Amino acid sequence: MTWRDRIIVDGADRAQWLKARKSMIGASAAKGFANPASVEKYVAAKLRPKSFFGNETTRSGHRWEPMILAYLGVPENKAFVRSPSHDRFACTPDGISDEDPFTLAEVKTRHGVIKPNPDAGEWRQLAFQLFCFPEAERVLFGTLTLVRGEHDEWVERKGGYSRLEVPRDHPRIVAATELIIPIAEQVVAALDAAKEAMKESPF
Repeated sequence: MTWRDRIIVDGADRAQWLKARKSMIGASAAKGFANPASVEKYVAAKLRPKSFFGNETTRSGHRWEPMILAYLGVPENKAFVRSPSHDRFACTPDGISDEDPFTLAEVKTRHGVIKPNPDAGEWRQLAFQLFCFPEAERVLFGTLTLVRGEHDEWVERKGGYSRLEVPRDHPRIVAATELIIPIAEQVVAALDAAKEAMKESPF
């Protein structure tokens, strides 16, 4: 079985992509799994997700993502792909190259701040993606720094692209994986228990 056999939805239809994510633990959720004592909070967030339709920053980020991927040399990905070892874990890396070496890509736009390296949440996000893709040897973390232009629009900062190669055995990846996977497993179990309880409730 290849990673393509594990595709849940190809991402062409955003509504289907959003629907598929509801019952799964994805990298965006795992990004927030910082404290094993906060499982109840993470479960509540999944049961009552907030609606978010984007803002100027997210729209700007979507505009520049293909250019950062081109800088990294990794094809764009929209597919939501399941982990081979956990049916309820899946993710959508920004880019996937299944040539040797098998590479994932995660790209970020930095608005008005020079920050080429991942923050703590982004390390957890990268670790979860690598967990879902055991065939991947590395993830390339690419950023682009944007600054305000002449007409207050976001424009590329000169020399604003950065590239960080993160191997699977990077100490931050190992530590993040050891933290988030047990939390994610507890969240799945608690979600299933909560949904079962709601089914049995007479109200």
